[in-house]
Amino acid sequence: MAMDQAWLESAQRPLLRVYGWDRPTVTLGYAQRWDLLRDRLPVGWAVVRRWTGGGVVFHESDFTYTLVVPVGHPWAETRPLQSYVEIHQSLAEALVAAGQVGCRLAQKEDVKDLPFCFDAPALHDVMRGVVKVAGAGQRRSRLGLLHQGSVQTVQVGRDFWRGWAARLARQVHEVVEPGQERLERAQVLEAKRYALPGWLEGRDDELSETR
Repeated sequence: MAMDQAWLESAQRPLLRVYGWDRPTVTLGYAQRWDLLRDRLPVGWAVVRRWTGGGVVFHESDFTYTLVVPVGHPWAETRPLQSYVEIHQSLAEALVAAGQVGCRLAQKEDVKDLPFCFDAPALHDVMRGVVKVAGAGQRRSRLGLLHQGSVQTVQVGRDFWRGWAARLARQVHEVVEPGQERLERAQVLEAKRYALPGWLEGRDDELSETR
């Protein structure tokens, strides 16, 4: 979560970041209430609150991705619904092209109102039949657009993400390392926001600047 924010703060061009987890982890959407959820989460799992919205996501063997769009780029100016639909439509088409036949966007009849994200499709999430396979949360600020998503219950290879990036952009450059300055900023964000009990329990942090 800290690295995603660090990328948003410093990005000069749109970025697709794809990563996995080294331990079972739960992420909570920004507005989720810790007091109502803590007794319903798996014992022993790490828990962190996202800066983006959405529900509760269980991360274990899923593919997690982030789209960062800096302020000033046309994508950062799109309406939230428009960007959500376009990103997920592109993802669904890429999944179908990769052999995941039947992927589509969720319609009104698929929607459920539950706190656990993959038990509760939201409008325009990605479905495969009646199963939700991808959802996301977004945040818009003066820095630009942050879109954090998870793809579950389908298997895709490393080349899938390169191919999807090519669907989203006219030109793709692969970046392997975040760079020392960005890594150091992520460490500050972790210490002063994402690792704090106050952030998890009530969205309180120790950041002195407003970003």
